[in-house]
Amino acid sequence: MKVICMDLNKIEQLEGIAACIGYFDGMHLGHMRLIEETLKQAEAKSLKSACITFDPDPWCVIKQMEDIAHITSMEERIEIGRQCGLDYWIIISFTKQLASLSYQDFEKMLAQMNIKSLICGFDYSYGYKGEGNVETLKKQSYFDVVEVEEVTYEDEKISSTRIEKSIQEGDMKKTLHLLGRPYSIKGTITEGRSLGHTIGFPTANLKMKYHSILPHVGVYIGYAYVLGKHYKCMINVGHNPTFNYKEDIAVEAYLVDFEQKIYGDDMELIFIERIRDEKRFDSKEDLVEQLKRDVLKAKSL
Repeated sequence: MKVICMDLNKIEQLEGIAACIGYFDGMHLGHMRLIEETLKQAEAKSLKSACITFDPDPWCVIKQMEDIAHITSMEERIEIGRQCGLDYWIIISFTKQLASLSYQDFEKMLAQMNIKSLICGFDYSYGYKGEGNVETLKKQSYFDVVEVEEVTYEDEKISSTRIEKSIQEGDMKKTLHLLGRPYSIKGTITEGRSLGHTIGFPTANLKMKYHSILPHVGVYIGYAYVLGKHYKCMINVGHNPTFNYKEDIAVEAYLVDFEQKIYGDDMELIFIERIRDEKRFDSKEDLVEQLKRDVLKAKSL
């Protein structure tokens, strides 16, 4: 898959493409449906397949906000697109100038790419103040438009906003059903105060690689992917109130049956289930007993 970056002053004309369009944070099951239809259209019409997206987050530009946390980084979205088998991943630089385009001029910009078939969600909007929609798209004559109906879970539309809420509530099971895969965060392992070693539960502290949405404070069971292998683990998201209180929320994991030193290595933490709240224990012994029970739950994965 080829990654192509464009802006209003540099729109590249490609060979004929079938392309889906959107921001694609999460690359959730609704997005997968768009990509599935794109691949189908490309094959049926002998076109190349593409995903058209934007960077930075249009919301940040329009609302003049600082960078905000996301479900997936652009790098992660690109990798998922590659795994899906897309031919192109097209990133258009989102600027105030782009945001101010009329929907007609936005259509002309897309036409310059040599799009033959555009695939979009039923609620897609575009152009200045979102004045363009699926109906206006269908009226233009530059390319065919394929509308994809909403994808639902429990009779409600699957959306990035809904997934963000389920992550922030710590509901990893619902998140799995909405995303189509477990939620995970990536980062680098940093050295902490090593207090976990003193009680027999050494933890790997994660410095996040991306500005990712953090699950609700608490203890989770899941998997750690490090050194090319998955390990069952307990993950603590919180302040470590018993012995090592931190003002900022920290993320650390105890890897089951793992004894290597991995400071400086990359690690992905995959959240499967929230098993309890974070709490302050009255003694080291009480904490150790609870951690033993937590390990049993992690081993049961």
